[in-house]
Amino acid sequence: MKKTVIIPLILLAAACQQMETEQPLAPTKENASTCNLTINASKGAPETKALDLINDGATLNAYWQSGESVKVFKAGTLLGSLDVTPAEGEKPTTATLGGNIAGLAQNDGLTLLLPRETWDYTGQNGKLTGENSIEQKYAYATAEVNVTGINNNSVRTTNANFTNAESIYRFGFKNGENYLSPKSFTVTSEGNKLVQSMSWNGSGWEPAYGGLTVTPASAPEDHFYYVSIRNDQTTADTYNFVITGADDALYFATKAIPASVLDAPKFISAKSISATMPSFAPASGEINNTNDVL
Repeated sequence: MKKTVIIPLILLAAACQQMETEQPLAPTKENASTCNLTINASKGAPETKALDLINDGATLNAYWQSGESVKVFKAGTLLGSLDVTPAEGEKPTTATLGGNIAGLAQNDGLTLLLPRETWDYTGQNGKLTGENSIEQKYAYATAEVNVTGINNNSVRTTNANFTNAESIYRFGFKNGENYLSPKSFTVTSEGNKLVQSMSWNGSGWEPAYGGLTVTPASAPEDHFYYVSIRNDQTTADTYNFVITGADDALYFATKAIPASVLDAPKFISAKSISATMPSFAPASGEINNTNDVL
């Protein structure tokens, strides 16, 4: 005869409590409540966002700064921001990211992006630091992390190792022996692989390609302009420049970009590019580049 087994309710409750203790992770369905997300972050090689020139201006240094904010995306949707708490030291290379984020689930893949949520390289003013500069708006760094656990309202993830999403170029233009003070200049590539912006296409980040126009906020004393450029070309490329001078005259220039410069984000200095009017001319003059020789 079949026996009926009766489990007292108190034992069943105890078993459930023990299961919860041993398995504290949330189910895989999305947690709609707001959770506290803390991530250990480090710079990669190349480094993260805050920028300064060292070694007599020959090297671009990068480090974490207080006041920075990292944006959190899931499948292209912005979930919120995390505040940066740098490690101790003058120029820290590690930081803790923290903030309250809703809509997370176990095993979620997240994209972290700084310095802002709009991934766009257009509208630059040629400044490395200061208002609306590369440091504030165009020195993008990204990292991918996975949610490894949700316990109550606390979320754990893998560590974030940020890498830059572009190179920083330093340009100077000369007409003869004299430096130009452009009202604006546009740079395009013969390979048509300069990224204007990045957007989510449903399955990944997709670039929009085109030229970049730089409108200097002012004429720098050293005549050098900084441009954040993401070039998706994998072979050698050539940059073409159309420059509007202070006298409203048009100048033209070209610069060969070897494949070795494009293999990873870095600091590239081409401080003396020859510009001519009214036709294109080969670039010449001083090249000062501590990473690759153009």
